[in-house]
Amino acid sequence: MNTVLSPDNSLQSQIGTFLVATGVITAQQLDVCLRQQKSTRESGQQALLAEIIVRNKFASQAQIGFAVKRLDGENDSLLFRQLLPLALCKLHSVFPVQVESGVLHLKAARILPENTRRSLIEACEVKVTGLRIEPTDIGDIRRSIDSVYSAAHSFESIALRLRSEEINGLLLKQALEAMLAEAIRLRASDIHLDKLRDPGAWISYRIDGRLKPTHLISERTMAALFSRIKNESGMDASDTRRAQDGRLSLADAGTGVEFRVATQPIAGGETIAIRVLDPSAMIGLDALFPYQLQMTDLFRQLADVRGKTGGLVLISGPTGSGKTTTLYALAQNFGRDRINVITVEEPVEYILPFARQIQLNQLLNEKSVDLERSVLRQDPDVLILGEIRDNDTMRAALKFAESGHLVLATVHAKDVAQTFERVLSFCDPASKQEALYILANQLSVVVNQGLIPRLCSCASEIDSESATELSSTLGLNFHGHARFLRRAGCAACNQTGYRGRVAIHETVVIPNTDALRMDITRLLFESIHNFQAVFAMEPVTHISKHQVMTQLLECHVIDADTVTQAIKAGF
Repeated sequence: MNTVLSPDNSLQSQIGTFLVATGVITAQQLDVCLRQQKSTRESGQQALLAEIIVRNKFASQAQIGFAVKRLDGENDSLLFRQLLPLALCKLHSVFPVQVESGVLHLKAARILPENTRRSLIEACEVKVTGLRIEPTDIGDIRRSIDSVYSAAHSFESIALRLRSEEINGLLLKQALEAMLAEAIRLRASDIHLDKLRDPGAWISYRIDGRLKPTHLISERTMAALFSRIKNESGMDASDTRRAQDGRLSLADAGTGVEFRVATQPIAGGETIAIRVLDPSAMIGLDALFPYQLQMTDLFRQLADVRGKTGGLVLISGPTGSGKTTTLYALAQNFGRDRINVITVEEPVEYILPFARQIQLNQLLNEKSVDLERSVLRQDPDVLILGEIRDNDTMRAALKFAESGHLVLATVHAKDVAQTFERVLSFCDPASKQEALYILANQLSVVVNQGLIPRLCSCASEIDSESATELSSTLGLNFHGHARFLRRAGCAACNQTGYRGRVAIHETVVIPNTDALRMDITRLLFESIHNFQAVFAMEPVTHISKHQVMTQLLECHVIDADTVTQAIKAGF
């Protein structure tokens, strides 16, 4: 009988120690994960320590992979080899990497039973005598499998079959899964489907903020797909006259990936908007604020909560400016295993392990004083309130901050000064003076942001335009003889030259000193329009959007064309 190598349990134990030693996780977080692993085993199930660490969002999959490479000395192969049948890979959530010295290297999302390992060895296209398991999460497995799908598994090919064959449940299921998998692969934030008369039945993806019509299918096929989506999302498929909301989760789309679904009747038919909620797409502070050590340090200091010292952090910007992304990037840095983080959202989009997340509609019938009382009884350290949109949520945010809790919230506003005035605009006249006093003493940080295209890594041509000309044209000040990259184009960025977006922000940081707070209070009680004068006060820190664009341009994150367009658009 062939000898089968089981997962390297000693390596698993070393991963936790390595992550603690390198400062990726804390000793307490490792202890939490070990306890969860023990509890899982006691219930008769198996779970890899690395999987638990990733699931708790204490470390990323990339950090786990780095630890494995450092400890085990293995090189991760980027080439997929046709070593195992695709159906078998999907069934057991594995992905073959390579064969070395008669050993099949597999990515696996869980412990593989003895009979499964034997079947994988027997099914391998080359003769192997054992397995070596590289632990990962199931989302990584699904994405790896999706990357090698043949054309027969693409949405385009399934749509052709739906056009020529009799529509059935299996084909519709495959079409829906292929569409969702394609959206994830293309990094789409939203999917839009329009059920209109031929030729108006489009499926569009929003990628990097831009909506692109991608698939034109027949009205008959779209009607069947609408019914399938509604059924899977818990809606009434027969009701086309009113808006409905639902949620969709498919195993084949990857672990933890969910989809928020909303239907809406429109002239001539119906439309569906699907928001992709992929936890793996949540970015960290370094990716959100590249080459901006001051910002990443600021946010990490905010996340290092020690005691109830209060403070209000406002993230503002227009719709689609990445406010929620910034909020979650900060939230991921809180030590949620040692402090009580409570979120109040409408709706809850991403699950934050160890945070207590409250769906706002559970509290809709409560007055602000009831909201304050019900949440305060939960003994929070940090409160994330989502969007301030009315007097009740505004009043609650101010009261929470005044009572010693760190409060994070978002507001729709075009700049930092308008953010301050916008919050006050929600107040009723009777409470405006009290709100102004609390803001003057508790407002710690205001970040107003927008998103602009980020250069793809294919950008390599040096722009010949001089920094002097840019400085005079755009009003930006550069260091020395700055030179910049020009966008190129490749398959990864679909020949656009841009891949992803980056935040351009204006930020004001107000230290909590008694003398400064007294001066701010006096200034604001003279006029609420004096808030902009706070920017120049010592030791207030003010970072302008022009400063950020200059830095990103010099660091080759964005190009001059993007900066020109952003400034013309009012950044």
